[in-house]
Order: sequence, then structure tokens, then C-alpha cells
Amino acid sequence: MPTNEEYLQRWEDSAPTAVDTMTAEEIKKAQGTRNSDDAPWQTYDYELGVDDPTLLEAMAEYAKNVSDAEGSSQSKEELARLKEGADNQAREYQWVTPEEYKNEGDRIGRIMHNVVFINLLRKAGVKCWYRHHPQPGKITLVVQRQELPAEVGCWCQLGFAPELSVMRFDSHGVPLSEKYRGWRTSLLQLILKGIISQKKSEEIFGRPPVTPAFHRYNATLQQFRNAGNRLED
Repeated sequence: MPTNEEYLQRWEDSAPTAVDTMTAEEIKKAQGTRNSDDAPWQTYDYELGVDDPTLLEAMAEYAKNVSDAEGSSQSKEELARLKEGADNQAREYQWVTPEEYKNEGDRIGRIMHNVVFINLLRKAGVKCWYRHHPQPGKITLVVQRQELPAEVGCWCQLGFAPELSVMRFDSHGVPLSEKYRGWRTSLLQLILKGIISQKKSEEIFGRPPVTPAFHRYNATLQQFRNAGNRLED
């Protein structure tokens, strides 16, 4: 029966032989600047100034296929077809549409500062205060209902805000984010959460106009009432 020493010797004998394929120059390069006479800050950009033949060849090949000439009518038609297809596909992601937000002038409406907004909320009997929001241009509105723990009511536009939100859309009409949050958008969230009643909000902030720009705002409140929720208390 083999001894432990014999087993160990067999294990070492069966190990693959290391093959060193790197040259002395490649080994030195792999070790970075540890063995170099030059400081790291003197050589860190060396490779940026060296022309790579393979890259230069690829760039030259690519340049052969680039033209400043105006595209053909066939190319323009194909581009238009692809654009139309992308627009149609994007419609399923349009929870709001550019048509609803096209008239920014009507959406700006009555401009209000966030300090005025919170003072009116307090006048309506809402216990609330602001705190820092992690994103620039925004401020968090915190509310407290009676003895319940404080909760986030919504976020508001820092500084002056339009009456209704103004949206950002991409080239296919998909909404990206709120460019400016309207103070009525914030007020609507508070109404839907039951923090302030619709009746009290209209008493303090005024009734919203009945115009196409305010259709979504008014329709949301109407749908909420139709679902059996009470907003007038």
C-alpha cells in the first residue's frame, strides 16, 4: 500500500507543467509602473498618444462608407417608415400624450410659490411642512393627520410653480418626466389621499377652470367620485 509521501509525489508528478509564454518585456509591462523609473503620473496617458494600427485601419474603412451628401428619396422614405413604426409602438407607453400638454401657456395658468402654497394648506387646516428632496428643483411636502405618524404627502416644485404640470416627451411622444410640477398637481394628490377635501381646496385655492388644459385634472376628480369616494367632506 502506497505511503502518504508516495501519494504526494504522484500528485506532484501529475500536475501540468507551467508554460511561460510571456516575454520579459510583457512581464514588465504587466507589472505596471512598480519596476519603472518613471512615476505613474508621468506615464498614465502614454497609451493615449500611441496610434493603434488596427484602430487606424478600422477608422479608414468606416470613413469609406460615410458621405455628407443628402440622402436619397428612398432613404428618406425608409427613415419616415421606421419613425412611424416606432411612434406607433411607443403609444402603449403613453400614459399621457403630447396633445394633452401641447399648450403650455394654458397649463402655466396662475403661478404660485411653494411658500404661498404651504401657507394656503395650513390655512385650510392641513398640518404640514417641507423637508429636503434628493433631486434638485423639488421639495418634499410632509403632512400629519391628527395623532398619526407624519407621512409624505407629495413633492412640490421648489420656488415658483405653474398651475398644472408641464411634461417632457421624447421624439416618439413617450413621457419622460415632469419638466415643472404644477401646484394643482400636488393639490390633486393631497385630495386623492384624503388629506384635504375637494370642497376645502376649492374654498382656499379657488375652483379649477373648465378648459381643455384642465380636462385631466377635472376628469380625475370626477372618476374618483364615480368610484364611490367622497371628496366633499
